[in-house]
Amino acid sequence: MRSHHLLLLAPLLVALLGAKPAKPPRAPAPEQVSVIVAVRHLAVGELVTEADVADVQVPKEWATPSLVKPDSRQYIIGQRLLLPVMKGDLISWNLFETTRDATLRERCASASAQPEQAIAQVARAREILLTRPRQDAPAEP
Repeated sequence: MRSHHLLLLAPLLVALLGAKPAKPPRAPAPEQVSVIVAVRHLAVGELVTEADVADVQVPKEWATPSLVKPDSRQYIIGQRLLLPVMKGDLISWNLFETTRDATLRERCASASAQPEQAIAQVARAREILLTRPRQDAPAEP
């Protein structure tokens, strides 16, 4: 081969050896919004404190109006819970008492047969969720 032919092959070899497969274009990240979540298990009747909640970013389509946003945090601090809350749960407005009736909490806990401790309540909630039949499951013959 002549030397000028080798010079023509040099750029081709560089391109082949240095070429990397093209990366597929990444889909744009979904828009995120902040919401409030529980950082520990919370029992029925417990007062929510600042240390019990934190802000997290979630996709915008998850953030329904029923969820508590960080700018409304002050409204839930010191409020009593009507239902047990698991660590990591998104905090929604329907979890809180809307009346000053002191017996409401006890009636809610007793009506749903809730134990006193948060960990026991969460264990019961998980048991119920895991043992109930799925609505989208096909009926068994």
